[in-house]
Amino acid sequence: MAKIFLTGASGYIGGDVLHALRLALPKCEYSVLLRDKEKAKKISAAYPDVRVVVGDLEAAAVIEKEASQADVVIHAASTNHIKSVEAIARGLSAENRAKPGHWIQISGASVLSMPDIENKTFGQASSSVYSDLDGAEEVRALIKRYSSKRIVDNFVTHLPPTAMRPRTALIFGPIIYGRGRGTGNRRSIQIPELARANLQRREGVQVGKGESTWSNVHVADLSNIFVKLVEKALGGAEGELWNENGLYFPMNEGMLSFNEISQRIAQEAYNLGLADSTSVTEIDPSDADSITPHAAVVLGTNAKQVAQRARKYLGWVPEQHTLEEELPLAVRAEAERLGLADTSKL
Repeated sequence: MAKIFLTGASGYIGGDVLHALRLALPKCEYSVLLRDKEKAKKISAAYPDVRVVVGDLEAAAVIEKEASQADVVIHAASTNHIKSVEAIARGLSAENRAKPGHWIQISGASVLSMPDIENKTFGQASSSVYSDLDGAEEVRALIKRYSSKRIVDNFVTHLPPTAMRPRTALIFGPIIYGRGRGTGNRRSIQIPELARANLQRREGVQVGKGESTWSNVHVADLSNIFVKLVEKALGGAEGELWNENGLYFPMNEGMLSFNEISQRIAQEAYNLGLADSTSVTEIDPSDADSITPHAAVVLGTNAKQVAQRARKYLGWVPEQHTLEEELPLAVRAEAERLGLADTSKL
């Protein structure tokens, strides 16, 4: 029976990935790393056959042991925790393994934002669009150039070429939207946080001119890439899937600038009677981070993707509703969460 070790099972992405994997591959043996006992109870109640491993990302020995016994490791808990990543690498390349393991690592599309961050061009448009297939070398160059900031991406893409080198894949999440299906956090960040700020201020906000743009994907479509990669791993598929080629951009076809997103959120809040107008106020990057952590980066930079690799090699096609359709739902969900209204009666 194939063994899958997952971190981040109580989080937004990891929880949804576990849900999707259990539906698609119910016969696999799953173990998950959790530090919170209450969250562990929820996982055990929902998935009685999933083995809970107690520990946090600092528990290097625990992570290494689990990785050494796994056929596939999915690290969905963090994009920048190097100690846990090093432990996974040691476990997956252990000398007592019968064969190399597979490692699917969550990353973030902010790697594409590094030039904006460096030049402090927050809120400004960019013509740069990056591909994970035709433009993969450019993406690898970005990781190398900004290796001190993209320490996990750089580590995963530069593992030593030993006989037991694990097969790796990096998934660069853009704006991720939609309600998660896990047992823990089901709320994403960028869109709900913009909705929250609008509802609490009773007006919309954007970083600078709001011309910056990120690609986007529904969380269930994102999880489907993880599932398809696990299926390929368990089937022994090689080729253009892993290691230096294992760069995956999950995205829908359409993109909205943050100005367009904020305008649509402001309009919905006004329609619900939860804002005084449909106005959107420009805020400085220095002020943005006081509204939500890292807002200057996640709401004020560009990260435009072309998702070629998953479509070509995994047969992946997004199936969920679009970001445009999500925005009114996100405003209503935040209004409910904040106790501002029972939107089911609006």
